[in-house]
Amino acid sequence: MEKKPVLVVVLCLASMVTAANGAPPPRPALPSGAPAPPGPSTPAPQAAWDLRWMVAPPRAEASSKPPRRTARMEALGASLYRARCASCHGENGEGKGPMAARLSVPPTNFVAGVYKLRSTPTGSIPTDGDLFTTITRGVHETTMLPWGELREEERWALVFQLQSFSVRFHEERPVRPVSIPTPPAEDAELRQKGRRLYATLQCIACHGEKGMANGPRAHLYRTTAGEQDLRIRDFSRGRFIRGTEMQDIYLTLRVGLEGTPMASYDALSDGDIWALAAYVRSLIRERPIQDLPPAGHSIN
Repeated sequence: MEKKPVLVVVLCLASMVTAANGAPPPRPALPSGAPAPPGPSTPAPQAAWDLRWMVAPPRAEASSKPPRRTARMEALGASLYRARCASCHGENGEGKGPMAARLSVPPTNFVAGVYKLRSTPTGSIPTDGDLFTTITRGVHETTMLPWGELREEERWALVFQLQSFSVRFHEERPVRPVSIPTPPAEDAELRQKGRRLYATLQCIACHGEKGMANGPRAHLYRTTAGEQDLRIRDFSRGRFIRGTEMQDIYLTLRVGLEGTPMASYDALSDGDIWALAAYVRSLIRERPIQDLPPAGHSIN
């Protein structure tokens, strides 16, 4: 029997993003004339959000330094925030917008000024570049989509707006960011070393032997009825909050995820962190969508 090739087309992705019980909040090209965000009755299609994240570019650095903070930039940031962010994060940035209660992962409270994704050590506020990168890349496996289609100026304007919510950005300066060394080759020896560290450091206790978030202590993070659980990362699914590159995992291990039990491993050597990162990557079982053939190519 002749096999018919399965075409992978962009239209498939688009249909999944808008399918199942409603579409995500509208994403206008410009803040002016933006349609109103969905109300509390609109469900959030979590699977569709996640798919949208997975096709984002893996890197998201700005092509230039941050622009000057001017009245025009502040007004632009406020307008963009109202049109694109307030439905989840709230008008005042406290993380209690009309959509917040329906999300499986609570929106960040910008007033607290505590951010999981930073290049700075634990206890420090993020750099301007950290916020720009998060806005551009999004936060994987959450409804925080990538905003890479915005002009760089617009993304910087949003950075300024987020900083305006917390007094920390007025009273503190970011600590010097962690420098990421060149990663070593991912070979069997490095992964084996990482496997030993994975056991020694008790990563198994929460993430499980195969990284499936089913370790013996995972149940301790389940909350009472009506509250949201604290998520244990399932490495096998390949949906890492920062990204799946060696450098992404290195940075997460080095600085931790502030506001969560995932503390920093700042006492480990670079060699140990690279080994642990390599082993964690070896636990991924789901193929990233970036590896799929482009539209028009067949999958045999």
